[in-house]
Amino acid sequence: MRVPSHRWWSYACCAAAGLALAGLGAAAPAAAAPAAAAPAAAVPAAAVPGQLAARSASRFNVGAAHSPQLLSQLAGPSPAAGLAGPGRGAPGLAPAGRLNGAEQGVDVASFQHPGGKAINWAQAHAAGIGFAGVKATEGAYYRNPYALADLAHARAAGLAVAAYAFAIPNGNGASGSAATQASYLLSFLGAQRRAVPVMLDIEYNPYGAECYGLRPRAIVSWVSAFSARIKAGTGRKPIIYTPPRWWATCAGGSTAFGKASPLWVPDYTSAGHPALPAGWATWSLWQYSSTGTVRGIPAPGNTDLDQANPAVPPVLGRRS
Repeated sequence: MRVPSHRWWSYACCAAAGLALAGLGAAAPAAAAPAAAAPAAAVPAAAVPGQLAARSASRFNVGAAHSPQLLSQLAGPSPAAGLAGPGRGAPGLAPAGRLNGAEQGVDVASFQHPGGKAINWAQAHAAGIGFAGVKATEGAYYRNPYALADLAHARAAGLAVAAYAFAIPNGNGASGSAATQASYLLSFLGAQRRAVPVMLDIEYNPYGAECYGLRPRAIVSWVSAFSARIKAGTGRKPIIYTPPRWWATCAGGSTAFGKASPLWVPDYTSAGHPALPAGWATWSLWQYSSTGTVRGIPAPGNTDLDQANPAVPPVLGRRS
């Protein structure tokens, strides 16, 4: 069994802080610092008609860009394998890193704002970062209080951007409806919804059963419903972010989305290309590490690194 990474333990140990950052179902001002930590029992019921939020639902991971399981995989082989530390590759097993001609990018969440610190997007751009994915929502209960400012400031600094929803198909105490979660994101984005591409992050469940207690057919139906709502609200299908192994297990290797939805694929590998989930013949964006250090982002060693496929047309939003 893989030993959880240092970054995973950071999330687990900072659960209360993550809940404080969440805003817990209400949109906070984008530039505002997070409120003081509150115990999980104080989480208010989500405003979802016909459904009551479970006050005891665990939501420790809301501040993270991705699930602990995936971040651990993207950190590379664990210290248990005899390595020097989290994210340090063994001889012959270093991530491929930058591809020739590939624009470099990052994806961020509130975790990249420790203590309320702002990201200096101009510095990140000057350091070679050309695009950013920003976690905007999780399920139908969390809106990243930094997301709107990050999207606006990154675009102003010259980066292309995408806003993403972390899918929670079983609801985790709020609505599990795909349409509701898509609408929750679109409502948060407001007027930016047509200028900023949407990405659906569907992957390991941070809070329980890997596939959210759903069968592959139900996962595929959920992704279809989310995509349809985003298409109706923005005029285009969302980018899909999913790990190949998770997709094979939880979506049954569905091939239903590869022709209509661009792929943002997470994969730690020493190869010159990522593994692909079933249904996609190529990739548009590739997350290859979770342990990056980027000038301007106050989370050294804990920033997700991505790159765009130089062989396919760009899929992210226009720069300002």
